[in-house]
Amino acid sequence: MLDPALDDLANTLAKRGIAIVRGPPSLPGSLIQYAASDYPAYFDKADVAIFTSRSSVPRELIEYAARLRGIVNLAVGVETIDLAAADEAGVIIGHGAVPENTISMAEATVMLMLNLRYQLRTSEEILQGRRPRPPARADRMHARMLRGCTVGLIGLGRIGSAVAERLLPFDVNLIAHAPSVAAGAFPPYIARRSLEAVLSQSDIVGLFASANDANRGLIDGRALSLMKPGAYLVNVARGQMVNEAALASALRDGRIAGAALDVFEVEPLPESSPLRALDTVILTPHLVGHTRELYESLGAAALENVLRILRDEMPIHCKNPQTEGRWRRRSAEIDRRKTASPGSQPK
Repeated sequence: MLDPALDDLANTLAKRGIAIVRGPPSLPGSLIQYAASDYPAYFDKADVAIFTSRSSVPRELIEYAARLRGIVNLAVGVETIDLAAADEAGVIIGHGAVPENTISMAEATVMLMLNLRYQLRTSEEILQGRRPRPPARADRMHARMLRGCTVGLIGLGRIGSAVAERLLPFDVNLIAHAPSVAAGAFPPYIARRSLEAVLSQSDIVGLFASANDANRGLIDGRALSLMKPGAYLVNVARGQMVNEAALASALRDGRIAGAALDVFEVEPLPESSPLRALDTVILTPHLVGHTRELYESLGAAALENVLRILRDEMPIHCKNPQTEGRWRRRSAEIDRRKTASPGSQPK
């Protein structure tokens, strides 16, 4: 395990008689890359390896760890794990796909959308005397209602779907680009659209797609040029989906109205980022949906995932359930080898 935030989990597992090997501490904005020379100390006897998204889990590591039954990631995102290698090896992956994560992120996303439309910062600056109070005329009001807007969703997984559900009472028009979702699986209140249509028709564009090579740099200069001048961009997915230089240019030139970003290409966001100088963007440090309830549930889910894997049971939250057959065969072979060499202890 790799992060001081997992101390409680380590202590709970140790009290159950499970041997623990701690990895190097991680730091925000850094990615731990294990050297091959580190593998014996950390993974020779590991039955379960617990990682955060700040650690790289490449094919070489998975193939080396002959006793490894499963990987547990505290968070939902597992883009730092070589999923293809895990599937081929029969290594099951448990992650933090708890309901509290979906709900917290969905609530926070709607909050950001409302904040952008109502321009809360402008109202605060008026109170602080940094802006004059506008005259009581419709054309001078900075706030705009969410009702009647077209909200475009790029990606329609757990969080995107939960955002759509929470937007329904606001009486918005919902459209989505989600190529991985079959047309018949779209909720009846969301219209299926192409990426270009979502960008050009939406008053607010929300990013909820998975982080993968196909989505890297998806929102570039061309994509931003398709958006309405009065439109907003909200990204709570992954920073790699947005070309930040192109976004800063579009915001600076007024080609779109504003943005709210909780994730960035490099985290933490560098002090030199041009986004920091703009007053039309809300910036939060990959923290906006991190509620107390979420973190309480992540620890409990990680513990349950570890214990289930050690009992040869499927994780309560599993990223690769299609690998169950290979995983059970791998576990049986590990058990056979352990029986032939008694005295080993799970880690």
